[in-house]
This record gives sequence, structure tokens and C-alpha cells, in this order.
Amino acid sequence: MDTIGYRISKARRYMNINQKELAIRANITEASLSRYENDIREPKAQALTQLSEALEVSTDYLLGLTDDMEVKNNSLVDKSDVEFEAIIKATEDQLIERRVMFDGEPASQEAIDGMLKAMRMGMLLALDEQKKKRDRNK
Repeated sequence: MDTIGYRISKARRYMNINQKELAIRANITEASLSRYENDIREPKAQALTQLSEALEVSTDYLLGLTDDMEVKNNSLVDKSDVEFEAIIKATEDQLIERRVMFDGEPASQEAIDGMLKAMRMGMLLALDEQKKKRDRNK
């Protein structure tokens, strides 16, 4: 079974970009990326997500849960994905409009972005589980 580092490197080479470019796109350091690719360290969840987005592959691929290096389609294919993005956008608008508070202070844009990212990941996991369940019942 391929390591996470090998899969990161393979996807990077498939995109024909160097480590520096990937590090910039994924908002991680070149040193961290080198450690990941050389299997010195494994990326934490946030770095894994950033890498999968920058490489346009699923986290499942990087983790070795699937061998399908299918490029993610960020245009969102089916209606449920469109609805999903509408929910995320509506939530973002509400968080900004209502000035969500953390510890008595307005949430920063970084905090709001973090909440939206967590929400997106949760919704994607739930959607994936629903699709798997539907496929098993066919």
C-alpha cells in the first residue's frame, strides 16, 4: 500500500508542479511538505485537507482509502451539491451579518472561515455516507 507521502508526491507530479508551488497553494511550508513526501511526518487533518484541495484530489485518495486519483470537480455536479453550497453561503452570510461573538468579541474572518470549513467537511462526510448507503441498497 502506498504511503500518504507517496500519494502526495504522485498527485503533485501529476499536476506537474514543484514542491514550492504546492506548498504555496496549500498554505504550508516547503519543509513540512518535504517531510510529508519523504514519510518523515504525516500531515494533520487541516494540512491534509489543504493538500487535497491544492492537489484537487480527495482526502480518501491521499489516505489510501481509494486508489482513484480522480480530480475533484469543484463545479459541483449534482443538485444536492448545489444545495449544499447554498447552505454554506447562507450560513456565511448569517455569521457575518449577525456578527457572531466568541468570548465577548466579534468573530474574526479567520474564525468564521474555520467554522465554514468544518461545516463543509461535516456536510461532505454526511453526503458521502448517504451516497454509500444508497449505493448499498441498490
